[in-house]
Formats: sequence, C-alpha cells, structure tokens
Amino acid sequence: MPGLTHAPIGALGAWLALALALACGGPTEGSSAASGATSSSTGGEASGTSGTSGTSGTSAAGSASVGSTSGTTTGTSGGPGTTGGSTSADETSGSSGTGTSGSTSGGDTTGDTTGDTTGGGLDDLLTLEHVQVKGTHNSYHVKPLVPFDASHEYTHKPLDVQLADQGVRAFELDIHRGVGGFEVYHIAVIDSVSTCDAFTECLAVIKGWSDAHPLHLPVVVWLEIKDSTGGLPIGASDLDDLDDDIRGVFPADRLFTPDDLQGAHPSVRAALEAEGWPTLGELRGQVLFVILNTEDAKADAYTKGYTTTAGRAGFARASTSQFDLPWAAIVKLGLDDEASIGAAHDRRMLIATNVCGAGQADDACAADLVVAKANGIHMLKDDFPAPVAGKTYFMDFPDGNPARCNPVTAPPECTSVALEDL
Repeated sequence: MPGLTHAPIGALGAWLALALALACGGPTEGSSAASGATSSSTGGEASGTSGTSGTSGTSAAGSASVGSTSGTTTGTSGGPGTTGGSTSADETSGSSGTGTSGSTSGGDTTGDTTGDTTGGGLDDLLTLEHVQVKGTHNSYHVKPLVPFDASHEYTHKPLDVQLADQGVRAFELDIHRGVGGFEVYHIAVIDSVSTCDAFTECLAVIKGWSDAHPLHLPVVVWLEIKDSTGGLPIGASDLDDLDDDIRGVFPADRLFTPDDLQGAHPSVRAALEAEGWPTLGELRGQVLFVILNTEDAKADAYTKGYTTTAGRAGFARASTSQFDLPWAAIVKLGLDDEASIGAAHDRRMLIATNVCGAGQADDACAADLVVAKANGIHMLKDDFPAPVAGKTYFMDFPDGNPARCNPVTAPPECTSVALEDL
C-alpha cells in the first residue's frame, strides 16, 4: 500500500490503533472532527462559521457582459465594497450567468502559448483583489483503498491537470517532515496516497504548467504544516528549509513574496492600505505561497512571534484577531461569516474558504457555493472542481473559467476573459 512509506518507524501500530477514531473534519468550515489526528489544531481544516446562510447584500454578478467593455478606465471605483456588472441568475438560482465566455478549459498542456491572451488595457486596472477563482482542498488527495471516513472518498487529478482542464488556481498541500525531506499526504497509513509524494515534486508539477502558460493568473498555494498526523516533528528551522525548497523551484521573478508586496512601505499592511495589490499585469505567471496554520507554534515561528514575514518565501494566514498586524494580507474564513468577510474586504485582504467536501449532500454544497460566490471570497476551495460520477454537484463557474470577476470588489469594466483566456 503506497501510504505505508509515510509512517514513521515504530509508529505503524499506533496509527492503526488510532484509525477508527480518526475523522477528516472535511473542508467545510465549522465541521466537527472526531480526533485531532485528522485535523491539526491550526484550524486549517475547519475555522468555524457564524452559522448563518444568508447571502451578502452585495450580490451583483461577478462578470460584466463580454463585449460591453469600453476600453477606458474612466470613472471606475474598483475599491472594496463596490459591485461589478449586472445581476446574475447564477447567484440566485444556480443557472448560468449572462455575458459569459463559455470557456470550459483552462488551457492546454502542449507548451504552445501563441494563443494565450491577457486583459489588454485592463491588466493595468484589475488586481488580484478583483478576482474570484476555483481552488481545491487537499489538492494532492487520492481516495484510499479502504476509506475510514466518508470525507476521504474523493480523488483529485494531478495538479497540472487541475490547472489545465479544471481551471483551478488555488491549491492546498499538507506538509509533513519525512526522513528525506518534506512529504505531501493527509494522514499517515490510513489516508496517505498523493498524486505527488514529495513537496518539491508537487512544486515542479505546478512550475512545469506555469512555464508553458506564462500569462496565467497568479496561482496561490496554501501549505498546512502538520506533524500530528504523521512524520517527524517540525520546528522553526524546518520552516526555513521549507522556504528554501520553494525558492529552489521558483526563481525570484516567478515567486511573489511578502517583501515584494511591501516594497518601500514600512509593512505589508501599510502597502495594502496605500496601494492595494499589484495589478494582474504585474503578477501574471507568478505563484504565491501561504502558510495555512494560524495561532500555533508553526505560525508563531513563521512570523517571528507574529511580528513580520520579512524575508519569507510565503505569506502567513491571519486569524480574525490579527487583521491589523503588520504582515496581515491573506485570511481563510467561513463562507458565510459576513462580519469577518466584510472586515477583510475593508482591509483589502485576500480571502479563502472551503465550500464542499466529500460526504456532504449535493444540495447543501450547491447552496454553499452560491453564498461563497456572493460574499466575494477570492479563493473557493472544494473537493469537486469538476463533474464526478454519481454526483450532481461540482464547483461550476458558468460565467468565467478559470476565474470570474469578484462580485464585491471588481470594477464594472471587469470581464472574465480579461482575467485569463488561455
């Protein structure tokens, strides 16, 4: 069984004893976990929701009609809290929105980029804050031969296939420390099969696709640092090694870091308040990393006691109590936590959430997707980014693939084709 190689020496019996007590926790924010072994104490698998399901008051369509763009930036607001486009049926009934590109492919894998296009003049107007993209939860995951929990019953395509064929632009990788380096899997022994076993292997797959499609939207890779579900203990020096692995695969001009965002400003937060995120024209072809852990020893070490991310290869996820700290730029929230989502939008932060996980009912997933879209969350993570036999639900963006204009933050000029049309 491939996952057996991930069990630390002498730990196999202990993992098997824990197996029946484990439950994944699933990607739905606020879902319960039967054991801390399936979901680390970071809140990476579940951060809690407000319990409400009402849609945001600003549920304008995420994409203006293709062909209606005037080509001028005069009079655009583009700031947080603005709405873009006309009202879309997709947000209220699940039917296709109007003015869509109709694309169902995120690009090819041949390496021929001659047909790739960008947003033209809109590349100097639109920023990463104006975008809403598909993401995947546990993006490496392969259904185990014998699932111990319904939340383990899903299989993702390899990362480059997700990028090319499913329009995925945000990933999540669980990082464990093995004897020979960092490994990617969910839980040792019982749920350990991955499409890319080594961390650097996963990064190389992403970079290979990125090399062939240099005009793509920025790809965001979330990293959950875990040693409670397998592998060796992970300390502060290991996090330095993790940064080294990232920089060993992605050169400086392909990696967007906190230092790049901060620029000449005194902090990341000051840069966002003064200028917001860089334009899409400045970020195309790049990759951002985010440490998913929050308010634990790993997060504390990565941010040097929650003071800075200077010199780091990746950003750090801010908790709701950390929105105003100098390094706070990216957050993961419950899909219907409207108060926290609004506060994050006000601070020009990028927001992620989990939408649908294996074991959840299709109709509940479809309803949650409508809420997550309408609330203007930038990265929507899911176990089902494409149709699966036996399910009616999958994460569908009928008004833009791989991305749609964010219904809360995008200016009226925005179109899905301007975001990415590979």
